[in-house]
This record gives sequence, C-alpha cells and structure tokens, in this order.
Amino acid sequence: MSNLVLTNNELKNAIEYELEHWELIENKLRASFKLVNFHESLVLIQKIGSISKKLDHHAEIWNLYDRVTLSVWSHDVNGITERDIEFAKRATSAYKAIVGRDQAYQSQTETSPA
Repeated sequence: MSNLVLTNNELKNAIEYELEHWELIENKLRASFKLVNFHESLVLIQKIGSISKKLDHHAEIWNLYDRVTLSVWSHDVNGITERDIEFAKRATSAYKAIVGRDQAYQSQTETSPA
C-alpha cells in the first residue's frame, strides 16, 4: 500500500465508490456505527484493534454505549492514504459481521465527540 497522500479526486472517488458509511470531516475519514448494546460495541472495538495491529495503523476510537465512532488519517504524512482507505473498508466489514445487516448503520457525525 502506498503511503502517499491521496489527491482530492482519488479521495472523493474512494468515499463515493469504495467506502460505505464514511465521510471526510476535518481532513479525516470518520464513521459512526450503531450497535445493539455496549457489549457489541466492545466486540467491534476489539476487532478494530486486530485490524490496527495487522495494518500497523491506528484510528481514534470513541465509544458511547451502543455507538462506536472512528476517525482515521495518516499522521506521518498529515493526510489520507491508501492505508486509511483499507482500514476503513476492514472496519466496515467488521461492523457488518457483528450486526449482520447494512440497515443498522446510522451516521451520527453531528453527535460524535469532537
């Protein structure tokens, strides 16, 4: 995976065509996932930890009962790279594996911690 900052077009295309549930907020990719309860939130956070270890890439994680919010960007290049896109895809897949349906997702960026 390239560690080059994606161009605006590359980033726009990735968000539009490759990344379900993710938005660009304050130059970071962000998604908020709604789960059934606190226990499921912790399961997702554990899966995010495994993804982070495999990719050697770590997101900001916020948890409030049944909601997990993630923000990711590459600190070392101060932007979004292919590694961030891959992290977002894997995080979304982990979420879907837990809830088992696409409909459970709710974007709540306006209520996410800042």
